[in-house]
Amino acid sequence: MSYDEQLVGSVAIIIACIAALISAGPWEAPYQLRTIGIITDRWGKPAARSIWLAIALASLAAGIAIFSGTRPSYVEPPQQTSLDR
Repeated sequence: MSYDEQLVGSVAIIIACIAALISAGPWEAPYQLRTIGIITDRWGKPAARSIWLAIALASLAAGIAIFSGTRPSYVEPPQQTSLDR
């Protein structure tokens, strides 16, 4: 696993944690974002919380997939060179 995969996987899991905290926390600022605000106005705060939770789950799934090395079938893993050791 290369350093860039570790970085991207870590960032995805951090975003998942932040989105989960937003969906469970008492903060009002994240619900003032334009898209989330539209959802809040139309369907209410429980729907907006569900969207934040969906973002958290999707980010967590992406982070886990990156760390486990899951790749599409058309992508080959990078070849190791003598500099990677």
